[in-house]
Amino acid sequence: MQREGRLVNRIRTAILREHPEAIVIKLHGGPYQQAGLPDLLVVIRGRAVFLEVKRPGGALTPLQEHTIARLRAAGALAEVVRSADEALVKLRPFAESLRD
Repeated sequence: MQREGRLVNRIRTAILREHPEAIVIKLHGGPYQQAGLPDLLVVIRGRAVFLEVKRPGGALTPLQEHTIARLRAAGALAEVVRSADEALVKLRPFAESLRD
C-alpha cells in the first residue's frame, strides 16, 4: 500500500497537469496551523478547494469531519479523495463551472 505522502504528491502533480492555472498548496500540520485542516488547498479561478487525502480504506477523524463540514458551510468545496483520478473527477465539474 502506498504512503499517504506519496499519494498527496501524485494528486498534486495530476491537478497541475490538468489545471496548470491552479495553485496547489500542501498544508503541513504544526503548532501554528489549525488542527484538522485538509491536506491540500487548491485555488482555481479565485475559489478555494480543500482536499483531504486518504489512502484506500482510510477513515476521517472526527476533527477532520468537523473541519470539512465547517469549510463547506463557509462556501468552500471540501472533499475526501483516495486517488489522483478521484481528485480530478471531483475538481472537474467545479473548475468547468467557473470557466463560464
